[in-house]
Amino acid sequence: MADAATFLGRDELLLPFRRGFRWAWARRGVDLTARMARTSALVVAPHPDDETLGCGVSILRKRDAGRPVHIAMVSDGAAAPRSGVSSAELAAIRREEARQAGGRLGVDAEQLHFLDFPDGGVSDRVDEVSARLAELLEACQPEQMLIPVSCEGHPDHNASGAAARRAAAMTGYTGQVLEYGVWLWTHWPWTRGYGTEGWSPRRVFGDPVDRVREVRPLLVDARGYRERQLAALAEHVSQTTPDEAGNAPTLPASLLAASTRSPVEIYLEVGALDHLA
Repeated sequence: MADAATFLGRDELLLPFRRGFRWAWARRGVDLTARMARTSALVVAPHPDDETLGCGVSILRKRDAGRPVHIAMVSDGAAAPRSGVSSAELAAIRREEARQAGGRLGVDAEQLHFLDFPDGGVSDRVDEVSARLAELLEACQPEQMLIPVSCEGHPDHNASGAAARRAAAMTGYTGQVLEYGVWLWTHWPWTRGYGTEGWSPRRVFGDPVDRVREVRPLLVDARGYRERQLAALAEHVSQTTPDEAGNAPTLPASLLAASTRSPVEIYLEVGALDHLA
């Protein structure tokens, strides 16, 4: 495994190639904009900020159309590195940032549900997370669930998505379940892990073609909405700015660019990329 600095440097170099493959993939996509806007939803966010990164445009469209949106923040976000801030302090900071960001997205504080599972430990609590999400499904009765894609690579994201799917099965949920990516967009391109292992010719040249051909993405038009999404994201100060010691932000520039610059927000049918998990 390459060290973090090596990975981040490589990740920046790969950004234009990822943009190109994402553009090619989106050309095969199916427009979901109108349906997305008119459906109520429960958004499952592994950490406070994932809802804004992965679903910000869709949340804004739903709220503009008067449709209710509930957001389940699965973990407390306390493990994200921040010099000079304790875990307990960071959890409180991130909760308040999520409230402010939710307001920017049009989601009232009463529709934000903080499950407070330990950041970095969601995979050890999948049964409990599933039970809590099942309770929310029963209480909110959303027409749609937006959950992390199964091959995100981040353990909390993978576990949150698995828990959401289990909750849907437990409750007999019959609404639409769609998957969204966050760290997915920092993979080469959209494959296993964080993009630092196994740079074989097959992976470099074959995997991109497979991804473009094998799955038709679902697209939500982001034009006219990115500025408001960025305003919501800016509320997550602890994740998007250097800390007092000058350490780089938790969220790398490549991830922020992938989540906020594309003309479309991309979703997948549930399970579409399970073979990459």
